[in-house]
Amino acid sequence: MTIDLIVENGLLVFPEGVVKGDLAIEAGRILAIGSSTAFPRAERKVDASGKFVLPGAIDTHTHFELPFMGETPPETWEQGTIAASFGGTTTVLDFVIQDKGGKLMDAVRAKVERAGKLARVDFSLHGCFTDFSDIRSVVAEVKEAVEYGISSFKEFMIYKKQGWQIDDWNLHIVLREAQKYGAIVGVHAENASIGESMIDKCLEEGKVEPVYHALSKPNFVEEEAIQRAVGIAKFACARLYIVHMSTKEGVPLVRAARAAGLPVYSETCTHYLTLTDDVYRKPDGINFILSPPLRKKEDAEALWHGLDEGSVSMVGSDHVAYTSDQKKKHSKTFAEVPNGAPGVELRLPIVYSEGVQKRRLSLPRLVEVCSTNAAKMFGIYPRKGTLMPGSDADVVVLDPKLEKTIRAGDLHMGSDYTMFE
Repeated sequence: MTIDLIVENGLLVFPEGVVKGDLAIEAGRILAIGSSTAFPRAERKVDASGKFVLPGAIDTHTHFELPFMGETPPETWEQGTIAASFGGTTTVLDFVIQDKGGKLMDAVRAKVERAGKLARVDFSLHGCFTDFSDIRSVVAEVKEAVEYGISSFKEFMIYKKQGWQIDDWNLHIVLREAQKYGAIVGVHAENASIGESMIDKCLEEGKVEPVYHALSKPNFVEEEAIQRAVGIAKFACARLYIVHMSTKEGVPLVRAARAAGLPVYSETCTHYLTLTDDVYRKPDGINFILSPPLRKKEDAEALWHGLDEGSVSMVGSDHVAYTSDQKKKHSKTFAEVPNGAPGVELRLPIVYSEGVQKRRLSLPRLVEVCSTNAAKMFGIYPRKGTLMPGSDADVVVLDPKLEKTIRAGDLHMGSDYTMFE
């Protein structure tokens, strides 16, 4: 008997710990863990001596080919997922947004067809309802979407002007229906009334520079929305996760909810762990405009602590590969700049470098927050998120001695800049 591949001499990383061993791989699945001397002969071997062997990372938050605020990134699903693979991400969870007057499932099927032809890693989708003019149709589509394979939904508590905002009653309905069919609901937690009114106030006063993107949506805008979402989810007896959580106030709110026995989870993003709002005063400050905005050093420290102790469950990239020209085209005011920045390729390397190497996270915890927890939450564990026999052979070999300086020109994402250069 001959098998496809053996990864040998590596340090295999599991949520439970790190062990030295070999992986036998056959037909895209992990066949066995142990010693290569006990395996059949392999067509190919990879020597992972001195390196960590991880389950493929899962990015819980990407936006490939998303039209928003007058622009669509030039990066295709193919280019974006190639970039993901270069960064050790082998599964992405993208968002499919309902068109006004259209069906969510029509948008889901269209995206599956498009991504299915182009994606170079595995993918799944979060469904996003935006049209609540016929709530009975929304309720019916929750059931249909879950039966199709959608295990999660995301709702926007802001973006009223874009027509995406959900009100509290409809959020309750979506939470309740999703729970009924075993799905989970995530929320973009920002208070629309205060956040968007403060943006308008800044513009009226001529405060149009990038720094006002952060100043117009202070921590309270997220804090209040998280409090409200947790309360609504408790009332609906439903699971909830906070996407791209950015504030130090959010961490204890989620911790307290979980301590009270509520199934509340949170995700943060690479940029909230590493960047601060002083970048908005840089000459290229528009390139850092995303939502929620970047915060302070103490917010980043609180998020790292939350990742370490468990109140923050996952790290996503919130990847949107706008180019700097697309940002400049709408730079008359901070409020017109398309929100989002590229990040899918750098998520795992940065969380390793800034987390594990700086002793903020253990290696097993890295695997949890970048892979295993997402696989469990979105219904793809143990096929994904672990190196156990029978799991997909999504295997990442990480060299802890390799050093690289981040430069946009060396990356594979469809943008001409990176926030992390």
